[in-house]
Amino acid sequence: MKKILVVICLALLPSCAVIDSVKQYWPRDHDPVLFNQLVTLDIELTYINCEKPDWVKAKAVAEHVERYTAWRKDPQHTNLEGLHKHIERMSQGGSKAFCELGKKTALQRIDAARSAWGGR
Repeated sequence: MKKILVVICLALLPSCAVIDSVKQYWPRDHDPVLFNQLVTLDIELTYINCEKPDWVKAKAVAEHVERYTAWRKDPQHTNLEGLHKHIERMSQGGSKAFCELGKKTALQRIDAARSAWGGR
């Protein structure tokens, strides 16, 4: 399937700039370190108790993942940058319901990245 897409792009898009813009969304090779950090972040979020939330560890791991994807130019960078900002906002405090909703949203972002990285 990838070969067919490459052939079509090469046949229809003669400009190298266009090919480069398409390549930015091309899946990157699997990176076990990055995936491990995503799993760690998922576990940290699961352990946050919304009665007395402590977002310190989750913030640190989210920043690590966000920076790693930026340096790697991974297509999931935008999603994980949003996750990092989301966790920063959540760490500012709020009600228990706000915390639960924030955890759910963060876990959905993690699931989106996991799905995108699956099979690589």
